[in-house]
Amino acid sequence: MRTISVDLAAKLRLGAAVFAERGYDAATIEALSEATAVPPSTLYYNFAGKQEILAFLLQDWLDRTSVVVATAIEGPSTAAVRLEAVIRAQLGAMAEDPSTCQMLLAELGRIDRLPHIAAAVQQAFHRPVAKLLVEGAADGSLAQVSIENATAVIYGAVTLTGLRHVVAGDGQTPAFDVDEVAGDVVGLVMNGLGAR
Repeated sequence: MRTISVDLAAKLRLGAAVFAERGYDAATIEALSEATAVPPSTLYYNFAGKQEILAFLLQDWLDRTSVVVATAIEGPSTAAVRLEAVIRAQLGAMAEDPSTCQMLLAELGRIDRLPHIAAAVQQAFHRPVAKLLVEGAADGSLAQVSIENATAVIYGAVTLTGLRHVVAGDGQTPAFDVDEVAGDVVGLVMNGLGAR
């Protein structure tokens, strides 16, 4: 894959809907071209095939998500406050790009064969949360927990909740009310389900 310009990347994002609606096998270069207004010759020039386009779209979304998460993780607040901001940022990224999220859900098996995407998921989701869990245990704002298990639980809560709302949505952007959904997820993550 060649280096993709900002303009071409913006057009290509419209191709996520093709993968989301048709699935990988039925998503043709011609359909991607029609959805993005990028000629097939340009797609073939820049990508070896539709798997590279799929990988580009996922990587692009994960890169953009990493930026909003990095912003959320910075600041003078406690780790617990910053963890809440990270959860909100991750859900916000999902709400703002429902087609890519649906594509992610539909192509999970294929993504396992794209190791750089797995690394990008670590960068966008797991590492920031793990960092905050360590810092929270140190500053007393979060309990000491198994970092690996807690990170997986939070990732699952954010990802599956966001995907559920994207799939149940009516195709609008944002796909769901981020404050409402994040409030529920943050409440469960920070307080658990035990009666108080």
